[in-house]
Amino acid sequence: MIDSDNERSLDAVESLPDEEGTIRLTWRDRLVEFGLDMGVAMACMFLAALVFAGILIATINVAEESAPGLFERGSIAVVGLVIVSAAVGNACGYLCFPYLTRFIFRGFELQDDRLDRSVRKLLAVTGMDITAETLYAMKGRTANAMVSGLFRKARYIFFTDKLLEKMKEEEILAVFAHEVAHIRHRHLFKMLSSGILWICAIQIIWYLMDFNAYYDALDESLKTWASGLIGGVNVWLVMVCVMLPLSRRNEYEADATAAGWVGAECYSRALYRLHQLNDRMKAPRKFARVFLTHPSLQDRLDRVAQLNSK
Repeated sequence: MIDSDNERSLDAVESLPDEEGTIRLTWRDRLVEFGLDMGVAMACMFLAALVFAGILIATINVAEESAPGLFERGSIAVVGLVIVSAAVGNACGYLCFPYLTRFIFRGFELQDDRLDRSVRKLLAVTGMDITAETLYAMKGRTANAMVSGLFRKARYIFFTDKLLEKMKEEEILAVFAHEVAHIRHRHLFKMLSSGILWICAIQIIWYLMDFNAYYDALDESLKTWASGLIGGVNVWLVMVCVMLPLSRRNEYEADATAAGWVGAECYSRALYRLHQLNDRMKAPRKFARVFLTHPSLQDRLDRVAQLNSK
């Protein structure tokens, strides 16, 4: 429950007139957009898996000649090797994400007076040097923006052409501030670290319960099914229990920081307009919210309004 001041703030945002330009996608458009997004994600996951398997196999093969028995199945050395290989593989996936996004979505480096002014304003307000990051316009069917890349000189802040076409300068500044807030709070590193910590925890638990002994006791015909089931459940758990909740928490944190930089009212209006443009005003069902990377519009506006009332 929010207080009366927050309710008045939300009413002010929700009373914005419906503007022209709402992007209404057909089911084919939505399918293509989803396919492109998944294409980038799957390519990064494939790269991470390839690096993971390559390090694992190469290290074990070399060790068999130089140090026989070091990586005996189920040993603590194997646990450590799996963790290191997974960490390197995931880091490679994160590092390559911006370049795969550029390749799949296409676009160009931005030269936009509005963004130049936004950069100067954010430099003055935040004190952050964001001139090393590359601003990039990519083709997209929706109005959207995101930041990607672990290191400054390899980091991109992406804006879709629809966002640049349909949003006003102050709204673009607010969206830009949100992406810069992700950089300020090192959210990409936190996401990567959380995934690695999950892998560490799972490997240690399996080692302590001697999981390999149970696995080896299975019939050969069941091992493939068991591996697939365990892998699927593990991915589902890490996403639902760790990555998605952390992603929503990061969005709240970026909202709060960006609202502090550009003003809560300006930020709320931009957030509302972004959802309006993308025809996403309808709140998701409660059971579906645990599978979303972003909180609902109402929840995000409520948080910003609460900050503004303090």
